[in-house]
Amino acid sequence: MFKLRGSFLLSILLLTACTEETVDPKEQIQEEKDNNMVVTEDGKLTFEIINKINVSQDKVDAIKDELLTAYDDIQQTIHTSYVPSEKIKVYLNEGNQNSWGLASKIELTGVKEDQYPLVHELTHSLLGYGNNFDASSGYFTQEGFASYMEDQYGKNDLYLEKYMKHFMDSDKLIPISKLIDPNQDDAYFRPDLTNIEELDTLRWMSYTHAASFIKYLIDTYGLEKFEQLYNEKDLANKMEEVYGKNSRELEKDWLAFIHIQKGFTHEEKLKSGYFYGKNTIIIQLDPTYFAKE
Repeated sequence: MFKLRGSFLLSILLLTACTEETVDPKEQIQEEKDNNMVVTEDGKLTFEIINKINVSQDKVDAIKDELLTAYDDIQQTIHTSYVPSEKIKVYLNEGNQNSWGLASKIELTGVKEDQYPLVHELTHSLLGYGNNFDASSGYFTQEGFASYMEDQYGKNDLYLEKYMKHFMDSDKLIPISKLIDPNQDDAYFRPDLTNIEELDTLRWMSYTHAASFIKYLIDTYGLEKFEQLYNEKDLANKMEEVYGKNSRELEKDWLAFIHIQKGFTHEEKLKSGYFYGKNTIIIQLDPTYFAKE
């Protein structure tokens, strides 16, 4: 009788274990998917995080919170005619390649190092970029405003004025006329250089110039005027139409502002993380990039 009861109990335990094993995989997959999804407070957009690097659930939850906060921050700035996707997949990737923000997906790198530009890329996804995320309207306002938003609301301090002061003092300023020229902007925002370090540095400098210039326009004239400029073609004429000054006059005013800014302290150079490395590459860049027209 005792042996029979023991065998019966053992069978129940084994049956329970087997039943749990057969149920768990589907339930676990659904639970993981639910844990990786979050809906904005207004119910208009769902983010799904694709955790390709197996960071902890705590990190995923932190990114979900960042997405919701960034969504609200971006919604409160400029408005465009672009209608965002109802669902955006956010991929967490290995490596130190560039991050991307497209219509229905965002590719983030630098997550493990806590250096991912989430606000920058989400700005692209929410406000639109060219005609269906192409270069038909250039890069200047789109990349410049996204970098401005990252500097204002993201985790990365871009030191916009300080870097521009450094470029000015080093005689490494890129003329705004080149950055807004549809026949030249590719060479700066999407340079075709074989040296990867030079390519990344020139692109970063172009983003920094655009972001600092746009920050000056917003701080001086307000968001509503800049809103009329965002993602527009023929920026040279559009600037004069919106601001009553041509691009050269606006550039002159901006550079006068940069001239009186304080430069980097030694501590800030170290804190920026890449000041000395970038500066070494800047010196190697072809001087024609900085030649005035």
